[in-house]
Amino acid sequence: MNPLDFERERDQATGSWERACSEPVLVERIAWDQWLVTFRDSEDTHRVRLHRDHGAYLGDCAVHPDGDDCPGFAYHDGPCAHLCAIRRADFGNLVDDKGQPVRIFDVEAVGQATADHFAEPEEQQPVADGGLRRRGGGDRV
Repeated sequence: MNPLDFERERDQATGSWERACSEPVLVERIAWDQWLVTFRDSEDTHRVRLHRDHGAYLGDCAVHPDGDDCPGFAYHDGPCAHLCAIRRADFGNLVDDKGQPVRIFDVEAVGQATADHFAEPEEQQPVADGGLRRRGGGDRV
């Protein structure tokens, strides 16, 4: 994976960045650094891998499920619109299909990020069920 320069994309208002900012997009997290990204105007879903390593963004994009390279790379040497959509969702505090914030993690934080992602949200944690208490020899209270 090569370093990706999202600031350049934004500052130069490239086609990839503009599409990521203007088109409705569905984002589904499938792993700590992977998402399925589908633009409303597209028939294809893309698998995006994106994370930070020592401050640099590293990632790639492929058509899902066949794994072919994203056609956006054929026309552009920077990140495609799918990668830009994930980066924009991260800094724009946007949410995925489950209502969870889209976050790009640093490789050093992978263990914690994975644990946080799969932990139950607070509102779904077990609560007391109001069951019967038993004292002594099993008499009901």
